[in-house]
Amino acid sequence: MYTITEIEDAIISTLKGSTMNSYCKKIDSYQIEGGDLEEQIRLFSLQMPCVLVIYSEGIYVRFPNKRLEREMKFSILVCSESLRGGGESRRGLIGAYKMLEDLKTVLTGQKLGLDIDPIFPVREAAEVNTKGFSAYSMEFITKCASTF
Repeated sequence: MYTITEIEDAIISTLKGSTMNSYCKKIDSYQIEGGDLEEQIRLFSLQMPCVLVIYSEGIYVRFPNKRLEREMKFSILVCSESLRGGGESRRGLIGAYKMLEDLKTVLTGQKLGLDIDPIFPVREAAEVNTKGFSAYSMEFITKCASTF
């Protein structure tokens, strides 16, 4: 069974090897320090547009033949800014909507070079929308198994 770090690093590596790397200033793992998500995202303002990856949940299923399967969920945050306002951070040339579509295209169905189930999106949501910037999350799931 792969570690969380190995799969998270494979997601980041896949994104860095994609066309998203040509317009994103940062593609990396992240940690929100609690409190207000909007305020935390403002800390990334000099690094937007950016894509931030974090492991969010795992569910284990044990099978009788000493096999353990883990469904893993990763949340990926896309952040974009625009000084123009009027929805440009969402709808602009490199807005959050484009980033969500690119993210889905790059990752959907990929095994990330690992022996895991292909990764698929399961949810997307608006996290922060202000006049100056937007952040949306997209959750992906995959499964991996091991014996014990």
